[in-house]
Amino acid sequence: MVKQADFAVEQYMDKYETGIKFNLGETCCHSMTIQEVSNLARVGASDSLVSGIINSRMTYGHIRGSPELKSIISEQIYEGTGLTQDNIIITNGAIGANFLTFYTIVDKEDHIVVVDPSYQQLSSVPEMFGGNVELLKLKFEDKYLPDLKQLRETVTKNKTKLVVINNPHNPTGVVWGNDILEEIVDICRENDCYIFCDEVYRPLYHSVEKAPSSILSFGYEKAISTSSVSKAFSFAGLRLGWIATNDSKLRERFFSKRDYNMISISLIDDKIATFILTHHKKILERNYQLCKDNLDTIQKFIDLSNGKLEWVRPQGGATCFIKVNVKGSKSTMEIGSELAEIHSVLVVPGEVFNHPGFIRVGFGNSKKEIEEGFPIILKYLDSL
Repeated sequence: MVKQADFAVEQYMDKYETGIKFNLGETCCHSMTIQEVSNLARVGASDSLVSGIINSRMTYGHIRGSPELKSIISEQIYEGTGLTQDNIIITNGAIGANFLTFYTIVDKEDHIVVVDPSYQQLSSVPEMFGGNVELLKLKFEDKYLPDLKQLRETVTKNKTKLVVINNPHNPTGVVWGNDILEEIVDICRENDCYIFCDEVYRPLYHSVEKAPSSILSFGYEKAISTSSVSKAFSFAGLRLGWIATNDSKLRERFFSKRDYNMISISLIDDKIATFILTHHKKILERNYQLCKDNLDTIQKFIDLSNGKLEWVRPQGGATCFIKVNVKGSKSTMEIGSELAEIHSVLVVPGEVFNHPGFIRVGFGNSKKEIEEGFPIILKYLDSL
């Protein structure tokens, strides 16, 4: 029987997120309606989109995803990488893309390196398939930048099969530049191992001078990217994601496993995602500004905390990892639970990332929740 660890962050969010007033645990950019996208893009697309859906016979549709959707992803989301629609594997969200990647690649006793902290799926699923997972620790005092010397030694020594990273990084919001990404790719190339980057927050690079490239831009065939319409594009409810790779043999293995994993995604989701990604630049403009404004607001509250809160200010994505410096006996798990249960403010305790002493806050959500939720957090911390 396959054994798996409980998904701590998802269970914590599920416990609290529907019953609170200020959701600072939300990790997506503030969700949008189709009408809002139409207004942003100044197109009257809603009627034609609805007509296209209600007049479509609800078959499985394109089993591997429609050519229109895959073309937009390959040509626009991965612009400059040389990808075509044949390089795209459509999945049920990024979580489905990540699962399918591990399901396809990881065999028993394979050595897998996974960045830490990270979204728990990235370490728990390869363990579930029998992989020997070793964590590449990122430290607050190092501004969450990787120790590439340690990575090289680890990969070389253990004949690593797969290196798993995440850029922009969840939960910290830190962005690794092209110099770091290129060296990681070189390490993998020298050791003939796969490099897999969860790029679900790409291209949400709102606070860097130069946005780094996709992991697929460095000319290494065994590179894999996953993403979705959820985080950066504000449409988590579609449950549509993808895998992208130049590795033709691996791509066919993905499709072979996918037949057992999902068959196809919803025809309706395919049509809506095609519309959303057609206008993704307008959505990103809106989300860039939202994230930058909310980061400035959080910075003010951190400055007002008199050292109780400390962070490495995010450069991308929509999450930050805030260090809590409060003397006393309460853990950040207890702090998070009391904020939710007593004060109706949701933050995610670092314990669900195996990093106690921190809280994860989403800053892509509405300005109102940030502006009204943080004073409650500061007042609560003062009471401790």
